[in-house]
Amino acid sequence: MWARPKDTPAARTGHPIPLLVQVVHGFPPRENAGTEQVAHRSAAALRRRGWAVHTLAATREPGAPMYAEREEGTVSRLVNNAPFAALRRGGADPGARAWLERKLRELRPDVVHVHHLAFLDPAWVCDAPLVWTLHDAWAWCAAGGLLLRDGAPCGGPDPGCAACASRWVQDGPAVAAALSVAGRASRWIAPARLHRAWRALPAPLRAHFVRARSPLPPDAPALHRAHWKAFAARCAVRLAPSRWLADAAEKQGLGPVRTLPFGAAPGPRHRGGGPFLFLGTLAHHKGPDLVLAAHRQSGVSTPLLIHGPPGPDAAYVHRLPNAGPLGDSGPALASARALVLGSRWPENAPLVVLEARAAGCPVIAPASGGLPELVEHGVDGWLYPPGDVGALAAALVRAEHDPCPPVRPPPTLDAYADALLGVYEGLR
Repeated sequence: MWARPKDTPAARTGHPIPLLVQVVHGFPPRENAGTEQVAHRSAAALRRRGWAVHTLAATREPGAPMYAEREEGTVSRLVNNAPFAALRRGGADPGARAWLERKLRELRPDVVHVHHLAFLDPAWVCDAPLVWTLHDAWAWCAAGGLLLRDGAPCGGPDPGCAACASRWVQDGPAVAAALSVAGRASRWIAPARLHRAWRALPAPLRAHFVRARSPLPPDAPALHRAHWKAFAARCAVRLAPSRWLADAAEKQGLGPVRTLPFGAAPGPRHRGGGPFLFLGTLAHHKGPDLVLAAHRQSGVSTPLLIHGPPGPDAAYVHRLPNAGPLGDSGPALASARALVLGSRWPENAPLVVLEARAAGCPVIAPASGGLPELVEHGVDGWLYPPGDVGALAAALVRAEHDPCPPVRPPPTLDAYADALLGVYEGLR
């Protein structure tokens, strides 16, 4: 178990180091999307300010037993290889709940900061004050917080939520059978090797395994929302990095939500002259296919690079030519002509946009969700109507021939960490 350091100035003067516990649905280096990176970077910044930080995270480890525990210094992980199963119970996962409550009793934190509870459970309780940062609309959209229905923005929730979420949930009989076989095989084959073998299968074959789905119970989305409302009521402070998401959460009855924009560390300075760059999960809701179609339509001479981790639809990823992962995004953003987003869903506050602004790289983004709060049209880049391939193509042409003024730097990571400290100290 993690223990607070004893040989510190604070401990020697009788003032113990305060402990923050973060709760998140994944954490680097195993999981590396935006929410996970926000939790990881803010933890490092808070440690520099004298706080101890321990992270409780879900993780995916195909072949390992469900609810296996992994202790990695200041990170405790719980294996959950059936991430959508809990949606059939309105998001409840008694196994994850028991683990969270036990770990919190062991750690005895001063403050608990929840970043995301997908793959976990919203019904756990603890004695420490709770802070919750909303990263998306998961609390009222059982389809992964996408706020999409049939590929278009959705104004729900409404009675159609169960059918919509059932199309997104990939936990059909084939998935359950594959997990069962992998669990038995893990007695002889290391889970990491099983996971590599799965990733090595041809994309169409992987897509076949996750295609068979069974619908959610009709009342599951409503129960999901009820669980999250109850969780929101237990939180002392609710935060969101965009006013758009804060307003949406308040309209859903989650209580007052403060706006606290994320920060970003300075990156390599922008020199431009390179390709247009898509950085994001290679999934339908992120729209890399829209960016590809607009680039082809635009006729620009500047090439397009598509980078990001693969999403759950292997067949979709297979249709993106030359798409693949990217190591360090800093040099890529420094040389890119512009970062290009094709998001179909209303984004909240993508970390990659802040990283682009920190590098001085212009951004081309749909005018939806919280993006207009991050990208001022004609200053930080260009906005276009979401889903409009022609308008996106025109923005690419403009970016190639008429560069925008110097991009504004975003709030710094230090400013974000200082604001978090203010919240935590107020609760202590």
